[in-house]
Amino acid sequence: MSKIATFGQKIVVKAQFLELSVNEPDAVLDKLAEILGTTCDNGYLQVPETRGRGYLHGFVLSDALGLMIRDCEFNDDLLIKRNFNLNPHERILMTFNNVLPSGDQGPGPANIRTIPSVQIGKGNLNLEMFYPSHTNFKSILVAIKASGLKSLLGLQSVNAVLQTILESDQPTLFEEIISPKIQQVALEITENDLPEAFHPFFYRIKAEELICLTFAALLKRQDTSIQVLHEADAEAIYRIRDQILAELATPPVLDDLAKDAGMSKSKLKRLFKQIFGESIFNYYQRFRMSAAARLLKEHKLTVSEVGYEMGFSNLSHFTRTFEAHIGMKPKKFSLH
Repeated sequence: MSKIATFGQKIVVKAQFLELSVNEPDAVLDKLAEILGTTCDNGYLQVPETRGRGYLHGFVLSDALGLMIRDCEFNDDLLIKRNFNLNPHERILMTFNNVLPSGDQGPGPANIRTIPSVQIGKGNLNLEMFYPSHTNFKSILVAIKASGLKSLLGLQSVNAVLQTILESDQPTLFEEIISPKIQQVALEITENDLPEAFHPFFYRIKAEELICLTFAALLKRQDTSIQVLHEADAEAIYRIRDQILAELATPPVLDDLAKDAGMSKSKLKRLFKQIFGESIFNYYQRFRMSAAARLLKEHKLTVSEVGYEMGFSNLSHFTRTFEAHIGMKPKKFSLH
């Protein structure tokens, strides 16, 4: 059993799990319905209460474009192997995680599972989908063929990241923290009361809007060198990412991270920036300050309490760092 499907999820291998092999993209929900003991009605699959909860809703929007909404969890581990006949490098998958409305976002200042992000991948890195049992999935998937994406974007000149996605035959994976604009589009996708006859038209527009906003963000990446990315390396980079965000009060030590990842420091730095678009330390500081902002605003802690909670012994240093990332001093932010 493969250990990876959606990068960044903790994989727990159990003795009992459901495995589904699918040969055509349009057949995923129908095959899933079969093993869950239910039916898929016009692209809509309601998960039976005996097998989990929630739903999956898929839309074929054109020969090149598809969209799926996932708001579900399963009682058993589920592995979907997508053995598609099409060239894996021709299919680009964008997974918008944690963009759907949710109640409890989990305790603590930094919950990795609730980071609103979009993963953009192609090749063998995205040919399996693993759903750990009793894990809620709230996401939107957009799949598009590279040829369709080229036609849609119509770009005359692109940066290295977009060139890799559009032209390379190597497996690729990038991740972006999503913007409020993307979250708004996701909300419009899931909370609309349009007549069903307008759904294909509406979802096609919204899928293209998500693509536009995502690639506008990727276009901002400038000095990112692109290296061949292997599955084991991608797993290691996400493991390091999770380790960093789990200990926001402790600044990362590159030597230790490289040892844990099983790679050189230069390779770790290069692949981390390739996937996430920024250095390890900048990424860490951004989430560290986001967590500090949450403690100030939602938990009503004082500036000194938050500074010490985030591992700062010098409150002046904390204030400068917070202002650099959030745009205002912590005291003013807490009163804003």
